[in-house]
Amino acid sequence: MCKQYIIPIYSIITGIVITLITGLFPNVFLLGVNYWGYFLPWLRRIVYPGSPLEVLWIYVLVDVIIWSVLVYLTLLSAVEEETRKTKRPVRRVARKRRR
Repeated sequence: MCKQYIIPIYSIITGIVITLITGLFPNVFLLGVNYWGYFLPWLRRIVYPGSPLEVLWIYVLVDVIIWSVLVYLTLLSAVEEETRKTKRPVRRVARKRRR
């Protein structure tokens, strides 16, 4: 696999995982409806016995995109910082002038 695709692939996979993990945490409690997920609440359940969970797929997609972009920017800045640290400054050697 090419090195140029590693950071975007890792960021998309991490965005999906973070989105699924945030579905475990409650977000908004409105009267009669419970929501889960961050940044956007993408999982909801109407509060009555035996009600199914409802997945809001457009919010899942937007949530994955938001998390992927945040992870991508974080990884990109970490890689830039690492390459900046490994580069050594070029020192010029003073030459004697000929007369």
